[in-house]
Amino acid sequence: MGTSEILELAFVLFTASVKFAIAVTYMLARNSEYDYFDILIRLIAGGSLGVVVFYYFSNVLNRLIGKLFGKKKKKNIFSKKVRRFINIKNKYGLIGIALLTPVVLSIPVGCFIASRFFYKKKITIIAMLLGVVFWSVSLPLLSYLIDYFNQGSSY
Repeated sequence: MGTSEILELAFVLFTASVKFAIAVTYMLARNSEYDYFDILIRLIAGGSLGVVVFYYFSNVLNRLIGKLFGKKKKKNIFSKKVRRFINIKNKYGLIGIALLTPVVLSIPVGCFIASRFFYKKKITIIAMLLGVVFWSVSLPLLSYLIDYFNQGSSY
């Protein structure tokens, strides 16, 4: 494994841990180089790494926010962003957040929301990891099926 391959692997892992959809697009755009299982392993590894790091970092950040701002009794002022997060939480719950996180919300934002609202549930990190696995399996498989059917119809 050469330096360029190591750098590319690091890029894919980092991108999958922060912006999962971009990593999927990058790996599928170069589909001649990767087979399905290479893509699957790299996406699961990068996405899972991101979930673990950002979930536990968010827990620490949320505790710090609670200590700094928890003592004061202020009038609640909700911004559009806060309202959007609360609507997502109320409408979709933990499973919805776990499924939306990799492709819609991004892993850092989804982990922050999950750790903020569902930190007492022991299944939270497992649900987040299952969301990554679901999209890691589904998106490349869907891409390969679309390619397969497009090649079959052109003959």
